[in-house]
Amino acid sequence: MDLAEFEELERRVAQRDRWAFSQLHKAYERTIHYFVLSKVSVPYVADQITARIFDRAWERIDRYRWQDWSFHVWILRIARDELADRGYADEVAAG
Repeated sequence: MDLAEFEELERRVAQRDRWAFSQLHKAYERTIHYFVLSKVSVPYVADQITARIFDRAWERIDRYRWQDWSFHVWILRIARDELADRGYADEVAAG
């Protein structure tokens, strides 16, 4: 997919288009899964959390504004929040 196709899907997702959301889900699922796996280290737990992240994204789709955030930034923020809610927050180095 090229940039223009991603941008079109992002615009459609902002209008609550389920098909467009499913296309972006497919495009970013691996990235989100690897991000989650880097925090939890247990594959089946990462699978469950990844699924929940995309469910949570669809539940909050009315908050998505493609003009403000690209979908990948938005979904990574949801992933970070979901991990924090489960106690997998990033540790901040003391400094």
